[in-house]
Amino acid sequence: MNPTTTSTSIYFDKSQGYDLERQVYEEEEDYSDDYALILEAYKKKRLIEALVGPVVSTVFHVLLIIVLAIFITDEYKEEASEIAVVIEEIEEVEIEEPPPLEEPEPEVEPKDTTNPVLTTVKIENVDTNDAALEDTNDEEPQTDDSLDQELVSDVVVSPSAFASPSVYGGRSAAGRASSVSKFGGSEVGQKALLRALWWLAKVQNPDGSWGKTQKEAMTGLAVLTFLAHGETTSSKHFGKNVKQGVKWLCEKIEAGKNKIQGQDNKGGGGKTGRSVYSHALMAYALSEATAMIGASQIEQAMNDAIRVVIKGQMKNGGYFYNYQKGGPSNLSNASFNYQALKAAYSAGSEEPGLYEAIKKSIDHLKATCKETEWYYRSDNKNSRGPSMRCVGTLCLQLLGESDSEEAQRIGKYIEKNDMQYLVWKGEKGNSPLAFPLYFWYYGTQVMFQRGGTGWKTWNRKFQALLTENQHKEGYWETPSAFEGDRFAMPGIDKKVYSTTLCALMLTVYYRYLPSSKAIGPKGGELKEAKQKKDEPVMEEEGLDLVD
Repeated sequence: MNPTTTSTSIYFDKSQGYDLERQVYEEEEDYSDDYALILEAYKKKRLIEALVGPVVSTVFHVLLIIVLAIFITDEYKEEASEIAVVIEEIEEVEIEEPPPLEEPEPEVEPKDTTNPVLTTVKIENVDTNDAALEDTNDEEPQTDDSLDQELVSDVVVSPSAFASPSVYGGRSAAGRASSVSKFGGSEVGQKALLRALWWLAKVQNPDGSWGKTQKEAMTGLAVLTFLAHGETTSSKHFGKNVKQGVKWLCEKIEAGKNKIQGQDNKGGGGKTGRSVYSHALMAYALSEATAMIGASQIEQAMNDAIRVVIKGQMKNGGYFYNYQKGGPSNLSNASFNYQALKAAYSAGSEEPGLYEAIKKSIDHLKATCKETEWYYRSDNKNSRGPSMRCVGTLCLQLLGESDSEEAQRIGKYIEKNDMQYLVWKGEKGNSPLAFPLYFWYYGTQVMFQRGGTGWKTWNRKFQALLTENQHKEGYWETPSAFEGDRFAMPGIDKKVYSTTLCALMLTVYYRYLPSSKAIGPKGGELKEAKQKKDEPVMEEEGLDLVD
């Protein structure tokens, strides 16, 4: 090449990868090859610059995502850990135990001055707040609560209230609630009943009995009342009362065995001669206790007591004071003895002669039934009208004879003629209201067993009578002074007697299920008991009536 002019030369050093300024030559060069190389290097540089940005951005975002993921995961774990700690702390918190039942609660102030009976409960030394009046006994049911009961307007339930294995059906909390709803009970009535139970618990004697001058009868009635409400020795609120009461009855039967079961068979009635009532009530209560509690000690006492009832029965099926034989019969004497026989049979007693005694009872009731009544004493023309009508009808119903001609005929007469006596007042002599609570106790059960519109009317009236006339402390007193005086029950005995009968009326919805379709002995429901026992009754765990 021949230089013709002076110019600046740019030289690209491949080994260094960048441009260098070189000397100025005074000769003209051919730039074609160098230009191609420069252009190619420039394109590569631009390509690299174009690729570096996205690659760096991608790497940056990937790293950012990873960092965020780690941060979020750690934050979640931290929150989860904090939640776990909170749960652990809650579980470790100790719940303060409620105060003992013996501690008095603040007096409940009346909320409705128009009905002070329902809102002014004042019972010392027991829990009388609203919670105590809630029916919350959730212990393991001792009875059958799974019965498909029909509505009260068309009662067709148990084939036999006497022989059915579920004769005590419905006495747990769930069973009570169901039966009260189906058969017309009220919340007001059941709260009145609970007040009565609290009062009975309060006035129980330290030895486990009730009453002062008629302890055998009063204790039998009180234990029956607690059992009718489903209370047993393991009940939360009243278990101690039931245990002490049943223990006292067992001891009384054991202590009186030689006297009560002697050859004279007088029952140790003393001057009053009324052991035919008191002994029957003890046998009745022990029979229900055997069925609901199941301790062998109670079963033995039941059999000892029911043996006296069997031996004390007359040949014609009747009873009389002191279990005397050969004289007149008294249906009032017989009433609780018939109920005791029924309860012993339902409890599974296999005492010799029990089946025959029941048969004689049924035959006696049918043979002595008149057109519209039963007798009071067979040697007395005074029939005591409404009371004895209800006594005879209920005993037939409970002995599995609800559908008998006698029970149906007299039952209809009661429904038509005797509701007029559901008034809270007392009279003397032979008036239907001379013994109102005694009459209503039987009449309420008779009408419940019959069901239908008659029961609806009776139910409405008797509940109103009881809830409106309960004392604010929880007890009742009979409106008839004659009723208490006639039974020689002064003071506390009259209150216990009146309160237990009224409370038992309010348990009618679940005490014994309706039996309008009874099947008696002819239908095979009533079977003669075996004369020996292969297995003893299983004792309730932890039950000890000795201590």
